Amino acid sequence: MITGILLIQAVTFAILSGIVASNKNRDPAGWGVIGLLFGLFGFIAAVAVGEGEETQSSSDQNSQPSGEGEFDPDEHEKKCPMCAEYIKLEARRCKHCGHEFSKKEVERQIEEVKQKVAEKRPPEPKEKKDPSELETPPPDEIAARCGDCHYPLRSGQRRCPKCQKEVVWS
Repeated sequence: MITGILLIQAVTFAILSGIVASNKNRDPAGWGVIGLLFGLFGFIAAVAVGEGEETQSSSDQNSQPSGEGEFDPDEHEKKCPMCAEYIKLEARRCKHCGHEFSKKEVERQIEEVKQKVAEKRPPEPKEKKDPSELETPPPDEIAARCGDCHYPLRSGQRRCPKCQKEVVWS
């Protein structure tokens, strides 16, 4: 009798763990085994674990993956001028009030957001030059030395030519 109850409990937690794991894009079979072996503790672990990586659908596989720093319009919203609700940046009609945006207006809004994103992106660091390729300034033109690498600097230089660190003139 007790063995039957324990077996039913183990199978129940295995099924529940598998369902929870499947909803979180995790392997339901693996989490089902964990639920079967550890019962309530396996189920709690399945609930507590975070979301897994989403699998790409066939429509997503055709699009290029968004790399770091690339503009993704799905990550941005705009405010409808009629109802003040937020809608997707690429939307041509507000889903709340039905306000229509012209194609040119939508393209302009996308370009504006692209420019704002590009302005916020930090500039790509320049490659450090090989010290043998650098021209050392003549002694009469040396105004200071870099605080990091002690390379001689001309007055007015904003970056050290050797280590590319920004120069702070005091």
